[in-house]
Amino acid sequence: MILIYAFSNQWGTNISRRVYSDLQRYLPQSLGINYQVIFGHPRTFANKYIKNDEYDLIVGLGDFYGEGEKIRIETIARNVYGKESIYPLAPIKIELSLPEIEMYEPKLFEITENMGTYNCNWIAFETQLVINRKGLETKNLFLHLPKRGNSKFLAKNIADLIEANQMLK
Repeated sequence: MILIYAFSNQWGTNISRRVYSDLQRYLPQSLGINYQVIFGHPRTFANKYIKNDEYDLIVGLGDFYGEGEKIRIETIARNVYGKESIYPLAPIKIELSLPEIEMYEPKLFEITENMGTYNCNWIAFETQLVINRKGLETKNLFLHLPKRGNSKFLAKNIADLIEANQMLK
């Protein structure tokens, strides 16, 4: 089972929400991918979809508000939300259980270790903590998207990344 989620502003106009919508056109519908949107803080989403279900692959899409035009493949989530820890006795940082990524276009993607300190980091940390605590083999891929990117172009390249690295099996 595969879960793909994206954060959305109240109008559904942010880049991760637009890419999420376009991505559904590029990935095979026959796989029964569970597509979900997160509004606001992701705690309710995590309680409903992350803690109670098991997936082979979880793909998160979030808006990157820094400079840059590349899709950021995040590798680490930190135990911080704003200026507070998410869980006081949990590790300071957790490596995401990424799927094997042997093929990617360096002109379009970059590997990074900075999830920020708000909702994207919170959900990636929570997801990985659940995976680790349950001893699951779930792969956890989080992509930060450039805020000024073309959603169709980004969605097509994400679909190509997923398919080229056989993540849908």
